[in-house]
Amino acid sequence: MPSCAFVTFGCKINMYDTQAIREEIIDLGYQEISDPSAVDLLIINSCTVTERAGQKVGEKIRSLTRKNPAAQVIVTGCISEDDRIRLEKIPQVSHLIGNEEKHRVAEVLQGASLLEKKPRRNSRAIFDLQIHGFEGRTRAFLKIQDGCDSFCSYCIIPYLRGSSRSRDHLPVLEEAKRLVEDGGFRELVLTGIHLRQWGLDRGLEDGLARLMLDLRQIPGLDRVRLSSIGEGAFSEAFLGAFQADRGLCRFFHVPLQSGSERILRRMRRDYSIDDFIEAMERVHQQLPGAVLATDVIVGFPGETEQDFEMTLELLDRLRFVKVHLFPYSPRPRTIAARLDDHVSIETRQQRMIRAREFCEQLQQRELDRRIGDRVQVLIEKEATEDRGPVAEGLSREGLRVQFDDADGTLRRGVEVDGILDQRRGPKMSATKLAIGSGKERQS
Repeated sequence: MPSCAFVTFGCKINMYDTQAIREEIIDLGYQEISDPSAVDLLIINSCTVTERAGQKVGEKIRSLTRKNPAAQVIVTGCISEDDRIRLEKIPQVSHLIGNEEKHRVAEVLQGASLLEKKPRRNSRAIFDLQIHGFEGRTRAFLKIQDGCDSFCSYCIIPYLRGSSRSRDHLPVLEEAKRLVEDGGFRELVLTGIHLRQWGLDRGLEDGLARLMLDLRQIPGLDRVRLSSIGEGAFSEAFLGAFQADRGLCRFFHVPLQSGSERILRRMRRDYSIDDFIEAMERVHQQLPGAVLATDVIVGFPGETEQDFEMTLELLDRLRFVKVHLFPYSPRPRTIAARLDDHVSIETRQQRMIRAREFCEQLQQRELDRRIGDRVQVLIEKEATEDRGPVAEGLSREGLRVQFDDADGTLRRGVEVDGILDQRRGPKMSATKLAIGSGKERQS
């Protein structure tokens, strides 16, 4: 039996797509093994959101093929022109399959040719990939959207993923039901390149709110979570869905990128600072206890010290619990790469250090505010001899929570109640007393 292994870079969509490709390859008779340096076939799902990300893919492939020069390598996912030039020089790479033909990896492995004429940017064949489980996870990702119509000045993803397309309502519900019934998943994470755009190509307004509520009607599905979501999604209908159903997880990752209006315009973001503030303040007012996370690009071309300080001030004002910081990385062929006033590497590095320190303090303050809150936590790691008498899981609000579990009663995949009691570094713990017997919470 030929052997295979999978290596995934980047976003949750890539993780979903890898799982779908894994199922198709195994159906062909391949056996997956854990050591990618000792397989016949290696599938790499690539990311190139930054130049460094693309370079890491090539470095990983070279490292693996040095250990296993006989392996056949297929690379799929987001692949820039520069990536192609680098990867084509690796002898073991037999195929480079972009996102537009990612659903054909198994066909290509069986001898089918890649299309000479690439599919249109709005081809819906990308949704031909489907999953039946999710290897090694307590939560399953469910892809409902792909592509992007925003064309931010720094981003090449719309060129690699195509235009925004929404997966149809019924197939989403059918796959979700299968994951719950066959896979036993109690939480699904809805993923997409630009989730806020789900339904817009179908003429649906507030379609995402209706989809989430419909998903919650599936017996056994206790929790529905969103991955990154744009600020424009927070309509009254959207917030009303979360008010009506506590099974919709009140964790929102909303990319800000900059707290400076001038820099946002240079980035070609499709919102203003006032729009963003209004949306986040509505969340705090209407969904008390919700956790907000965000992304920030540090050192975008033209960013002054004042622009940088404005970003930190806005992060503080809007009470973000988690902030993902990225130093600006110029991408060839993007508008931002051609802008003037590029910030020096030294300044970007200094601002990244300052931003990390600031965000660590911000996180500590926001976590301390939550001590005493009651939360529902899906256990992901059980207490073991190696780990000690501590179980760990994720709350509906997206907080990593640790539980004392000396008698080992908490099981992976079970949701339990607890009171946030104290800090453990960047994590929080709930006492065993607050859990009671540790038995599964009745939904």
